Amino acid sequence: MDWVKSANPNVRIYARSDLITEVDEAWFEPGHWQRYKAVVGESKGRNTTYFIAHKRADNSTLNMVLRHYYRGGLVRKFSDDKFVYTGLRQTRSVKELTMLTAMCDLGLPVPKPVAARVVKSGLSCSNDILIETIPNTKDGYNHLKSSPLSDEVWLRIGTTIKQFHQAGVYHSDLNIHNILIDTNGKVFLIDFDNCQFRPNPDKWSQNNILRLRRSLDKEKSLLPKFNFSDENWQTLLTGYGQ
Repeated sequence: MDWVKSANPNVRIYARSDLITEVDEAWFEPGHWQRYKAVVGESKGRNTTYFIAHKRADNSTLNMVLRHYYRGGLVRKFSDDKFVYTGLRQTRSVKELTMLTAMCDLGLPVPKPVAARVVKSGLSCSNDILIETIPNTKDGYNHLKSSPLSDEVWLRIGTTIKQFHQAGVYHSDLNIHNILIDTNGKVFLIDFDNCQFRPNPDKWSQNNILRLRRSLDKEKSLLPKFNFSDENWQTLLTGYGQ
């Protein structure tokens, strides 16, 4: 990862080394991609995430997700997207991009990082991130809304989470929405905002995996036909090694 030179002293961009000559501030503006008809989809939850297909000079396509960071909880009423600035390395987008880079280096199944932007304003800042999409995937929640997952996939979910825990990765929002499954049954984890590497996984891994169980139980309570059972959970734990 390298810092991109910017004419605006309040804007800092951190980008993947092979993209350093391409990335600029416009990459973080949805309107820029809309003008080039490069926005191929949107995900509208509490906020909008943009899916982008960028045609590069060599005619290859770089498929990305553009996400702006928003605050949660009561503090959101006062400032929805401004965070206290304590240094570039401590900003939300740079921390997530740095973590994704480290996990890629470890061979963990995560999206590839692209770039992060930090816009400083006095003692606060806003953040944006660009991440490569993972092709031919669907999140676990949307899988289970429509059909069951095979025992093989439940096992893979368990073994994949174990792989992250053994590497010391604590996923602060481990839920069924943040698990992707591709058409070959390979499992990925996504959304590493506020996540971190932690020592001594034995001390926290059990609580972390139980967070996923609470997520599954919640969706089941909201949608009775949600295809999740205690047997599925036991299969996952078998994959995890418990």
